Amino acid sequence: MQTQTPSPSHRRKQALALALLTLLYAWTRLFALTRLPIFSDEAIYIHWAQIILSDPTQILVSMTDGKPPLFMWLNAMTLAWFNDPLVAGRVVSVLAGWAAMLGVFFIGRDLFSPRAGVASALLYVLLPYTLFFDRLALVDGLLTALGVWSLRWAFHIVHETRDSKKAFRVLGVLWGLMLWTKASAVLWIVIPVLMFFMWGAHKRTGFWMQMGVAVSIPLLMNAVIYYLAPPVRMPGRLPFLHHLAYFIPLEELIRFPFLIWIRNLWITHEFFATYLTWPVALLLLMGLVKLIQKKGKAEMALWSWLVLPGLMIVLVAQGFFSRYFLPMVPAAALIAGLTVDRLAGWLPGRLAKRKASSSEVPPRLQTGVLALLLVGAGLTAAVWDARLLNDPRTASLHALDRLLYVEGMNSGYGVKAAADYLRQEAVKNQQHRGYELYLMIPRLPGNPAEGITVYLFGDPNIVFVPAFWWPEKPLLPDSNHFTLRPSIYQLFPRVRRHAHLLDFAYFVYPNTTYPQETFLQVNPGFHKEWSHPKPDKKHSVDLFQNFTEKLELELPTLGKR
Repeated sequence: MQTQTPSPSHRRKQALALALLTLLYAWTRLFALTRLPIFSDEAIYIHWAQIILSDPTQILVSMTDGKPPLFMWLNAMTLAWFNDPLVAGRVVSVLAGWAAMLGVFFIGRDLFSPRAGVASALLYVLLPYTLFFDRLALVDGLLTALGVWSLRWAFHIVHETRDSKKAFRVLGVLWGLMLWTKASAVLWIVIPVLMFFMWGAHKRTGFWMQMGVAVSIPLLMNAVIYYLAPPVRMPGRLPFLHHLAYFIPLEELIRFPFLIWIRNLWITHEFFATYLTWPVALLLLMGLVKLIQKKGKAEMALWSWLVLPGLMIVLVAQGFFSRYFLPMVPAAALIAGLTVDRLAGWLPGRLAKRKASSSEVPPRLQTGVLALLLVGAGLTAAVWDARLLNDPRTASLHALDRLLYVEGMNSGYGVKAAADYLRQEAVKNQQHRGYELYLMIPRLPGNPAEGITVYLFGDPNIVFVPAFWWPEKPLLPDSNHFTLRPSIYQLFPRVRRHAHLLDFAYFVYPNTTYPQETFLQVNPGFHKEWSHPKPDKKHSVDLFQNFTEKLELELPTLGKR
């Protein structure tokens, strides 16, 4: 690990490189940030943040769905900075990605060389894997940033470049924040522990005392929030693990389900083949060859970071998404960046020997070769990135991600248009009837209802009616009153409202297997009033309106009825 203090000129060069990397990062992450519409999970997280901002007593509202709260807390702060809630949510991930990029630079610089740090950080900026998810309001980007910095502090501990007590405490806090972000953090917490044994740090005096402090910090941090957390209310959810259906059952695991493992391994391969690009894959292969030859500890740690968490996902997951592997990608950027740096030092020397010239290679020549190699390695990624930034529908996404983020019901196409339509209808309703538009939403979280809720949250002309009783019962209540709750995540306070307020209510039809034909038979007063097709045309955002007592908009207001 680099321990020498760089000269002032070297510090200026590093600062300039970081500034340029930051500018490139900001442009690639902020350009047309909302061009890809709001994804289902984004809508859920941003809605939780809106609830927290509007009522701080609901600071742990995400725990009703078994989700740790850190991302939502940060999003609640950014909601106060931006008028567009989607921008506010995605800015959290943009800032987290920037922190991850800085961490990659510092790890590469300290472990190998400043050039390796710059190369690794640049590849992090360009890789489609990081570009795509740094622009989405999902928790995985925040987990990635915290994971990068936990590894940086673990390297400080094994190389003794920081005060031991301080380093272990910082590491413990980072572990706690990771667990406040996502339960899968445990997969990356294992890597620093392995590093301690690889470097023999566990044999040092006082190690286990400091390790005990580091472990106790996240345990205490999480004990507090799980003690204070409201009960899980979403069907099928669990605290911490969130959803057992995501895991292979234990009785099946002990039978060694090779077919599932092979399927999982193949899907994982598809994710990395799609988002890492073939030049980076080639650099990783060269890095693996070098690892086998040299068996360097630092490189072994990076490969452990890249491989082991993903291997655990392959072995225990029933199903997973490409974003689950995002925290592994910085390790790929570091290995590829190191390989580029080594090639930049090796190629000019080989050329010099062939020409029988001096074996000493000028630093500027090495820098030039480094630049050429980075252009070659990053060009394929840059082309992919340009397509995503220009129009996400044309990007070469994995088939599952295309379904999730672009074409299927979880995508956000049509959601904002539906919210704009309802906002206009609410104004008309207020003008002609003298009361708010009542918008009935299903108890199922996610798009389209949750995305529409995000865009209409706080609108004084709209009242959200979580229809907890549907589809077991018809949408309209049998009695003259109905119970109104703040959201699908909150049971209290409950308010009794008169049923006639639902005479012209809208209903956002959810992503469900419940047929619309059956819905219309059970609720004959509702008619499809508005629809917006998704890109694949098989799905659409549908709004139904109640015309049980059909009246014209020009009828007298409620006060005159």
